[in-house]
Formats: sequence, C-alpha cells, structure tokens
Amino acid sequence: MRWESLFEDLEAQAEAQIAAQFREEVAENIRIERASEQMHERMLRLQGTVVTLKLVGEIEVTARLGPVGKDYFCLENEGKRWLVKNLALRSLEMSETGSNLASHLSQVKFSAVVRGVLRDRHRILVYDIGGKPLVEGTLTQVGRDFLIVALHPRDEYARDRSINGYHLLPLETVGWVQIVDVS
Repeated sequence: MRWESLFEDLEAQAEAQIAAQFREEVAENIRIERASEQMHERMLRLQGTVVTLKLVGEIEVTARLGPVGKDYFCLENEGKRWLVKNLALRSLEMSETGSNLASHLSQVKFSAVVRGVLRDRHRILVYDIGGKPLVEGTLTQVGRDFLIVALHPRDEYARDRSINGYHLLPLETVGWVQIVDVS
C-alpha cells in the first residue's frame, strides 16, 4: 500500500538523519578531545618507543622515551640518559602517534629527578635552555632552585684532590641534563 511505503520511507530518512547526527557528534567530540590534549599527555602515549628529538641549539637525539613528567621527560639510548625540560624541545619525530593507552604521568618534580642523579654520582653534562653546554662534571648538591656541579678531569672521580672548582646553576636556566657514564 501507499501508506506502508510512505512510512517506510519516512522512517528510513529519520534513521539516516539520526545516524548522520551521531557521526557528527563523534567527530566533534574527537576534535574537542584532540584540541584539549596537552603535550605531556601525548608523550605518555609514546613512552617506551624510540623517537628522534630536535632540542634547542640544533641538537638531535634518537632515544627511547622513558618517564614523563608534566614539564620534563626522560630519554635513554646507548648507555646515555637525558633528563629534558619540555621548554628545550623543538620537535619530536615519531614513527607512530602513540597507543591509545596513556601511561602514568610522573608526579616527581624535575629537581627531585636531578637529586636521584646526584645520588648515583654519574658524570653529567648540563645544557642551558638555549641548548648551549654549561658545565661538565659531577653533581654535588641540588637545592630547591639550583644545583652545584664539581669540575674535575673526565678520567677521574669527583674527589677533593681532583676537583678544580664548582659551578652553581639556577634550575630555571637548565634545559637538560645528560648523564654520560651510565654502566
């Protein structure tokens, strides 16, 4: 009958309209979610993958992305480790956009991670927020807003007889710390 085909047609149109609205809502929600995502959230999804980074000062590093904090991230490759503040990152090249499962954001502050490096007594290179090397040596103190690095020959441990001097660096001027003698 004509009534049956008319109602079938109207119901099909209504279902198509509902499906189109649903697709539009999903697309809009995805756009909103992507627009509100922060860099550390995206980096959490890349944790454990190998990335190539361009840091300030034209420095390029290819390494596995480790723990991520709100304002820093960690890298490791070939016996070297980096603790990098987000502000020193210029770009990050990745082979994938990351998993949908975000890892745990570290609540540990940058200065606390540097204190962990101090405890391990590894030789470090400290770069400023412009990518220029500031100092090479061994951490001797990490204060609330500064660190002190002992200067000594590369082939010697930081002992009183081998220390040539100290550098005090405000933490706000540090772009990243490279740990160079990881065993």
